[in-house]
Amino acid sequence: MTPHQPGRSRLRSLAALVLSLALGVAWAHPTLVFGEIHFDPDPPVPGGRATVTLTLQDTSLAEVEDAVVFLELRRGEPPSGEAVPSGEPLVATDRLEEVSPGVYSAAVDLPAAGVYALTVRDKTYRQEEAIANVRIELGAGSLGPVPFILPPTATGPASLASWLIWLVGVPLLAGVLVTVLVLRAGNRDREADAGAHEGPAEEGDGAAR
Repeated sequence: MTPHQPGRSRLRSLAALVLSLALGVAWAHPTLVFGEIHFDPDPPVPGGRATVTLTLQDTSLAEVEDAVVFLELRRGEPPSGEAVPSGEPLVATDRLEEVSPGVYSAAVDLPAAGVYALTVRDKTYRQEEAIANVRIELGAGSLGPVPFILPPTATGPASLASWLIWLVGVPLLAGVLVTVLVLRAGNRDREADAGAHEGPAEEGDGAAR
């Protein structure tokens, strides 16, 4: 082993760490989040108080932690797509408390019996918001688990461009850094090997003289 090989190993380890961190940042932004809403008591009592619990999982069914989520309730059928329903909400929660990994909860005062649009708003990422609307009917019996899907949060051109930079640009830059560091380490090793071969020859020449 040449004297420079330990240094080369350290460079490779550093480069690998940079690359793994870059990939972790690039993939930190979720694409889809699957959720369920549960009411306690169920059926909820119109005009009463209930605890609403959300569970959030990513596409690998891992719990989504540290999310910033809110609930809003408006009378009427939910709109199609991910638009926020029109009108002021009858119920609007503060940020839901994460009571266990991927599980969020809030106590709410329910309105009278009827059909409502329940909106889940995910504001985890600055300047980006994911919205899901579901239909619930109070006073018509048990609701059971109410499923929903939060779509990708990078929807605007600017945020999409930022997301692509993180997704493609950062790993690419990290890959270039890995290549440069490894090539430099290889050049140093070759120089060290050349110096090691030249040393004995010079000593031999001196002895001959």
